[in-house]
Amino acid sequence: MSFTLVAAACGSDDDGAASDDGVETGSDDSSDDSSSDDGSSDDSGDDSADDSADDDGGETEDDGLPLSDMNLQPRDSLQDGGELRFAISLFPGNWNGLNVDGNTVSLDRIDDFVMPNNWIYAEDASFDVDPDYVESFDVQDATADTGLVVTLNLNPDAIWNSGESIDWEDYEATWKACNGEQEDYNCASTDGYNQIASIEQGDSPFQVIVTFQSSYPDWSSVLSGVFPAEGLVDAATFNEGWAGNDNFNSDWHTGPFALESIDDAERVLTLTRNPNWWGEPALLDTVSFRELQNPADVQAFANGEVDVVETMIDSNSVSQAENRTDGAIRTAGSLQWRHFTFQSKSGNTQDLEVRQAIVKATNRVAIAQSDLAGLPVVPEQLLLGNHFFMPGQQGYVDNSGDFAYDPEAAMAQLDAAGWVLPEGSEVREKDGVPLEVNYAMLTGVATSENEGKLLQSDLANVGIQLNLVNTPTDDFVSTLVGGTFDIIAFTWQGTNYPMANVRQIYGAASEGSDEPSSSNFAQLIMPDVEALIPQIDTENDLQTRIDLTNQADKIIWDNVHTMPIYRRQSFTAVPENLANMGASTFQLTSLQVENIGYTN
Repeated sequence: MSFTLVAAACGSDDDGAASDDGVETGSDDSSDDSSSDDGSSDDSGDDSADDSADDDGGETEDDGLPLSDMNLQPRDSLQDGGELRFAISLFPGNWNGLNVDGNTVSLDRIDDFVMPNNWIYAEDASFDVDPDYVESFDVQDATADTGLVVTLNLNPDAIWNSGESIDWEDYEATWKACNGEQEDYNCASTDGYNQIASIEQGDSPFQVIVTFQSSYPDWSSVLSGVFPAEGLVDAATFNEGWAGNDNFNSDWHTGPFALESIDDAERVLTLTRNPNWWGEPALLDTVSFRELQNPADVQAFANGEVDVVETMIDSNSVSQAENRTDGAIRTAGSLQWRHFTFQSKSGNTQDLEVRQAIVKATNRVAIAQSDLAGLPVVPEQLLLGNHFFMPGQQGYVDNSGDFAYDPEAAMAQLDAAGWVLPEGSEVREKDGVPLEVNYAMLTGVATSENEGKLLQSDLANVGIQLNLVNTPTDDFVSTLVGGTFDIIAFTWQGTNYPMANVRQIYGAASEGSDEPSSSNFAQLIMPDVEALIPQIDTENDLQTRIDLTNQADKIIWDNVHTMPIYRRQSFTAVPENLANMGASTFQLTSLQVENIGYTN
């Protein structure tokens, strides 16, 4: 499981993902796969979330946000039939969720319907097996002689759409593709897979024996799903065999739904009930996913043209969605967080003193207030001071103290570093080089544009010229992966395993490597973090592990790899009679999609 990129407007199973908020890409709490169009807005609709949401009687987080608002209903009380139409912020360009190009929130949501999910998560993130895929499991703790051993007893009826059984060889192939030993495989993350020593067949092909190198507390994250061995057979297949609309290979998918059609012109994927599905039949006849950026997505919802808009990020969207007479707004906590990523290998952001001064010069509270204006939230309560834990979550500590908003301190640090302000100039220089920084501003993405303009104003106050570089949303992923930016803002989608993916975003490709992880878009390797990662991965004592993770977090703040801004609250628009779908902090990572339907 990894962080996922969130696209411009709004994934991930247990992988983190990222998004530009108008554009998507891969994971952390982190890519997407999904991002949202974040922007400042003025009008309110402050009461809409509370008045329109269904009250499931769910629990709340420590910070008061509800954990879940899903209108949970038993399937036998729901209608048989109907359609459900999702708006997604980025139509996938690669259907391989393990690949860095496929690690998006939008693909995560699609994969809920057409790929295996081994676990069913409760609203508090505890889990049990999904018996359609895994009948039971056994865990043997690590000893002095052997690492942790997990035995999965698979459902022998489970098959890929090709008719091939889902068996131990698929687990072995998934592990070998992303354990870091095959550098040509462009995996979004090697976390977890790099902790496995072996995967073997047990008493039958449907018994999978997974032996880890030592202890690994987050073992369930890496075993939350599986990919078909046939689709991972070599690097070319892994990287290119799933890429493009022509390469949605139904044989490599499974689940209650199967592909019906892809409309390239309209950017719509439609699924229908899968005749090969062995479990309870899906209640819905069809499910579709249509690429729509904000505000087109909420306009389409208000007009009854789509049925689900997830992670609405501004008050205008919430207010407009309320115009649908049969609609409801469901709200809960979220694992998505906005941030700035800094490129460390080019331009003036190579200079640590510059990066640190930029953070001190940035009014994060003002950015959060502007982005979230009019929403029924308290922006100050959503301000994020940690790269791993959310406010209200066990382990959360605000480690941003040394980087509080302090323009005077920023200017003093730049002066001491030799970045001086020539008389009559508004831009600092050092050795004749002006202190200019390029911000990749995603065109048409309100949040990216808003944050860029606010950052530009803040930095001008301390003598830094921020150039707003118009970047098409279609170039979001290539810009991130290619490192063609100094600063970029997007959204990471977190996971139920906050300590499982340190290496994915903040580390080297593998232990001892000089190359950054493929999702380490800052391209910054921090030796002190590298020393902590193996300890965090294997420490069994929860409090000790939390302490180690917070040590890493402080180092990441000090090195200015990434500047967190705020954590999102989830606002999801749905038809009011839709059941078993809505907003949730943890449960949406493992939807039992066959049970989504409409009340009578």
